[in-house]
Amino acid sequence: MGWSSTVPAAIGALVTAFRTAPGLEGVPVRDGPAVENQAAREVIAVGYAGDDDDLAVESETSPEGLGREPDRERYSIRCAAAVLRGATDVAAARSRAYELVAAAGEAIARDRTLGGAVMRAGVSTTSLQQSQTDRGVQVMVTFSVDCDAFTRR
Repeated sequence: MGWSSTVPAAIGALVTAFRTAPGLEGVPVRDGPAVENQAAREVIAVGYAGDDDDLAVESETSPEGLGREPDRERYSIRCAAAVLRGATDVAAARSRAYELVAAAGEAIARDRTLGGAVMRAGVSTTSLQQSQTDRGVQVMVTFSVDCDAFTRR
């Protein structure tokens, strides 16, 4: 096999880690822009892109060493934890969204190699969005999982 990126394996490993993580029981984990279960009140999305211009993954690859050695690959996988409450209590929804992010971060910390897909992974940046909707308060914490890996050869 020729050159290949570790991004698909890392995304798959994150989905699996989040689906089996303590603290995320019963929370739907979406792989990318899935549309199933739109009625979910809580959700984690891996490879999240909110708008058409958003990137699910941003990556940089550079040569590592001489010859046919694998390239070094560094990338950020964008994820989101969203909570929709039928009430207007922003503080409770915000707390719960950050609990979901904490559980996701703990799942990554248990195996920073994501099952061998990468050399190291960890939560880096987070962003908070909160709004009142006709269905109640909606809070979303987007977070990036930074990965450092060698490409496959």
